[in-house]
Amino acid sequence: MRQQPVLVRLRHVFIRSRWRGWLLPVLCSLPYLMSIGWLMQRGQFWIAQVLLAPLLMAAAIGLLTLGLARAENGERWPWS
Repeated sequence: MRQQPVLVRLRHVFIRSRWRGWLLPVLCSLPYLMSIGWLMQRGQFWIAQVLLAPLLMAAAIGLLTLGLARAENGERWPWS
């Protein structure tokens, strides 16, 4: 069997990755994260912390939701 060219394989991986669900959030978060890095380089740590707070709270809420859903269904965490 002959192997397909690299570009064809990459295109196939890109299509199978369901890019419509993750590409836009990634593209939108890049300037946000770059601006946080820029602020930290300039010594403006308090502004960077204010910008990081919604991300950390979203992660905490997501983990709590996942934990409550697993507890409700009686599932265990992999590390417990």
